[in-house]
Amino acid sequence: MKTTIITDKDYQTELFQKLQERLVAFFKDKNFEIEAINVGRDDLAYCMGCFGCWVKKPGECVIDDLMTKINRDYMNSDIVIYLSPIIFGQFSANIKNAIDRSLPNTSLPFFITRPDGSTIHPPRYDKYPQPIIIGYGEQLDTEDRQLFIDITEKHRKNIPALIYQNDDQALIDALNTIALGKVGEHQ
Repeated sequence: MKTTIITDKDYQTELFQKLQERLVAFFKDKNFEIEAINVGRDDLAYCMGCFGCWVKKPGECVIDDLMTKINRDYMNSDIVIYLSPIIFGQFSANIKNAIDRSLPNTSLPFFITRPDGSTIHPPRYDKYPQPIIIGYGEQLDTEDRQLFIDITEKHRKNIPALIYQNDDQALIDALNTIALGKVGEHQ
């Protein structure tokens, strides 16, 4: 089994280092192979909205940059973890870009309506890696933590969002509640 950890190399603080070390130890203990990919502002172009990932190269972004590797590692993983600093209750720009540009892997180019009335692109494949989003920050207030969770849960159904604030046991307990492996058509 494989875990890919995608991080923002522009925000690698002491807290980030500790979090990444805890995650690596957790997954190694469970016999997962681990791949770490650091994303910086110069590593990824922003999505052009060209729909080439659906029309010209279905399932692949037409921009040739680090996202090609990320998308391949994503689909060859059982778990994908995004580590992002929480900035005003949101992901960092680099992590948001990596999440947005994973669209070719995960979705088809049309919409379906959810039971709550919102729309979503249906999944491209039957099985996907379990994505987990972990936000971190030294002095996060309650509003920033809640906004991060709310935004993630609203726009990324069935993707666990965790917050790390230097509590290793809380992180391990939260990870132990998640099914650690590929998931079905729930994304």
